Amino acid sequence: MASTSGLLCLLLCCWYIVDETLGTNPGLKIRLSRSGLNYAATLAVQQLSAKVRGASLPDQSGVANTVHYEVKNMKVDV
Repeated sequence: MASTSGLLCLLLCCWYIVDETLGTNPGLKIRLSRSGLNYAATLAVQQLSAKVRGASLPDQSGVANTVHYEVKNMKVDV
């Protein structure tokens, strides 16, 4: 009797696993509001500002059409 109930339990577990894996996956649904997007943009700006604050840019020089330019010692001040 014990082996019959064990076999039944095993079959039920297998059925449950197969049923769960073959079922349709609803995926992920997300609704974004304007205030949510504004919040995400504010957080992104804050994090980027913290990363670039005090960074220095490499020296640049070149020619664009008839303009010769040279930029030295640039630092980001946010």
